[in-house]
Amino acid sequence: METKMQKKFSWRAFISILTGFSFIGIAITGVVLFFVPPGRIANWTGWTFLAISKDTWIALHDWFGIVFMITVVFHLFFNLKPFISYFKNKITKAYSFRAEWLIALVLCVCVSVGTILNTAPFANLMAWNESLKDRWDTPAEQAPIPHAELLTLNELAQQVSGVDLETMQSNLKNKGYEVGSPDMTLGELAESVSKTPLELYQIAVGQSGSAVAGTNRFGQMTLEQYCEQNNLNINEVAQKLKDAGFTIKPEMTMREIADSNGAHPSEVRNIISQ
Repeated sequence: METKMQKKFSWRAFISILTGFSFIGIAITGVVLFFVPPGRIANWTGWTFLAISKDTWIALHDWFGIVFMITVVFHLFFNLKPFISYFKNKITKAYSFRAEWLIALVLCVCVSVGTILNTAPFANLMAWNESLKDRWDTPAEQAPIPHAELLTLNELAQQVSGVDLETMQSNLKNKGYEVGSPDMTLGELAESVSKTPLELYQIAVGQSGSAVAGTNRFGQMTLEQYCEQNNLNINEVAQKLKDAGFTIKPEMTMREIADSNGAHPSEVRNIISQ
């Protein structure tokens, strides 16, 4: 009998555990989204974290939020009596004023009003968030036109000076990329050939192979690999980075060098190219 009781499914336990897991999901995705680059950069460069795109991180955050809200409702239902008791006098058990719920309400109001009025410390947090996102906005990662990945190849050719549609199609064909229709967006074309819009655009306009590698690939290369690929003296490059205050090892990737020194990979590239 005792074994059967232990095996009985507990909805109360299920809801409590699901509430906890969904909260963890919200917290993790929320932290990631706090640091991600703006959409115009994330979409253009094909930014990912743990092989997950920004749009997917947003979707995960939204769905964990939905699950959390639903489970909170059920959690309150299963724990309605204890919850109501927080609004009652501990001795008389009658509904009465309690400091706990008033303080909780005041805190929520303060957060809401402070955020709306953009006062400290809420404004400071948002300003820091903006500064983090601005670090992604480097020339190497900027599209020629905002959200250029949403333009068709034909529209892109009309708005980018110096390269016409035929030249773009020819450059892509020479690299083995057939353009089915110039009316496909650059983002759709890039996805169809497993490239980022930035990489495909650089091929289309005839930029160098090293540029085509893109910021993401640059970050994945070790210092040794980058120097070998670009015929650079690794000792000279290492000295440049050390003179700039970077702590490095030749076997470290560019991303590791940047992260360990509180910089962005583009900053590492700029120092090397000086």
